Amino acid sequence: MVRRAKGEGSIRYDNKHDRYIWRLKFLGEDGLKHEKYLTAKTKKGLQEKIKEYQSKKELNISDVKLADWSSNWLTVIKPTIKISTYDYYDMFLRNYINPNLGEKKVKDLTPIMLQEFFNQMVGEIGKKGRPLSATTINGMRRTLKTCLEYAVKNGVIRMNPAATTKPLKKADKKVIALSKKQVIALLSAASKADYIYTDVKQDFIEDEEKKYLRKCYYYAIALDIATGMRIGELFGLTWDDVDFDKFNIMVRRNLQHRSNGRELGTLKTIRSQRLIQIDEKTINLLKEWREYQNRYAKQYHSIFDNDINLVFTNSWGKMYNHTNFYRRYWRKLVKAAGLPEGFNFHGLRHTHATLLLLAGENIKAVSERLGHSSVSTTLNIYYNLVPNLQKHAADTFAKLDLL
Repeated sequence: MVRRAKGEGSIRYDNKHDRYIWRLKFLGEDGLKHEKYLTAKTKKGLQEKIKEYQSKKELNISDVKLADWSSNWLTVIKPTIKISTYDYYDMFLRNYINPNLGEKKVKDLTPIMLQEFFNQMVGEIGKKGRPLSATTINGMRRTLKTCLEYAVKNGVIRMNPAATTKPLKKADKKVIALSKKQVIALLSAASKADYIYTDVKQDFIEDEEKKYLRKCYYYAIALDIATGMRIGELFGLTWDDVDFDKFNIMVRRNLQHRSNGRELGTLKTIRSQRLIQIDEKTINLLKEWREYQNRYAKQYHSIFDNDINLVFTNSWGKMYNHTNFYRRYWRKLVKAAGLPEGFNFHGLRHTHATLLLLAGENIKAVSERLGHSSVSTTLNIYYNLVPNLQKHAADTFAKLDLL
């Protein structure tokens, strides 16, 4: 069999019938996979038939718009990829790519046209009301590149116009970490009910359901400061992951919010699965929370069903909803505690790492606690936040008293 370029099909000789056969696999406008066969007695005759067929095929797809093609593409690949990947592609196509390029014919897309589109998106306001970042725009590029590569493989177009475009350079992301004083202020505010009704002119009445949620988030925040877990790892913890005797937590899974609902999924990387050692005070906090959760579950057993034994749940015993958490609790808490505007939950992870490094902790140990793929990742993120690392090294050498 003679191998040809992607999207050009394959040629083989059929000894039994003394003929050449060409086969092409492609994705039709209906979103389904098809096969086309052509035969001829001579190779030259077959190549002429191929040329004629491809010419007609180009005419047949000349009116296929990007919006139609991308919709069919998503339908076909959905069963073969993770729902998180599907949501990723769908979000970029629905919100940004198709509203701007959807009416363009697939065959008319060019590298320059796409590069101009990516460049023009810089500074545009996104769906969350903020200017689009380079990361978001590069996500559009990655989606288009994958979508159009599938068109190449299926013989719809001969080359991928997104393949030669350039990704945007990412701006250095500013890492915000809290000081010890700010951590104390945050925990103090989180332990009280007042912050929930910040800027709300109505009487506050805390029933048992609201009290459960407030306490749940207080203990969750405290544990995150003590461990530096990602928010999905934190809310994906089960009580089976906590070893009260050995003072450690096993991070095994990640709570994910997808278009088909919430689920416990895989971790970000292989290194993300890790054992985190915790201190006695943190263990005692977890014991307090478990006792309170058990009492609440017993009192409201008819509505509270924590069937997967989660450490942190909503008031019904189910997985927490990050949208409700941010809107109803976190943003108000940040304001009540006097923290920098825009400080997000991931900042607690940065806070854990920074406070340990400032205290002189070994960076490899910090990297392992965070589940980073390498120590260099930890260094790249936190080196500028911890200016005394070099001084600590110099002081350590001085204590050796060699000179």
